[in-house]
Amino acid sequence: MKWMILLMIVGIAAAACATSPSDEAGRSVDPQKILSRTWQWETTVTPVEKIEVPAPERYTVFFETDGRVRVQFDCNRGGGGYEIAPGKLSFGPLMSTRIACPPDTLDGPFMRDLQRAASFFIEKGN
Repeated sequence: MKWMILLMIVGIAAAACATSPSDEAGRSVDPQKILSRTWQWETTVTPVEKIEVPAPERYTVFFETDGRVRVQFDCNRGGGGYEIAPGKLSFGPLMSTRIACPPDTLDGPFMRDLQRAASFFIEKGN
């Protein structure tokens, strides 16, 4: 009986090691999957606002493997630090150049929303 329980525990542990972290909906929360890739801001949805981004390529984030992030804030560039763990993401203070962007810029809300980030998941590559 003890051997059967031990084998079950070893089997469960091996299965857990063989898969990347994911939450109950099958979304990946593996930090390695967001590193060294450029991500575009497409939309923000909160209980009080919805921001549709008409030109996502103007608002990008690139996660370096050393805990630094490079950010494109419309016509400005910047960056800072970040911390990541399975399903958790936070940014430190972000800095940016101060070039005057077009009147329709969303650089302010983009920086604000990045600094509010607390979690992440990847679903279907997004």
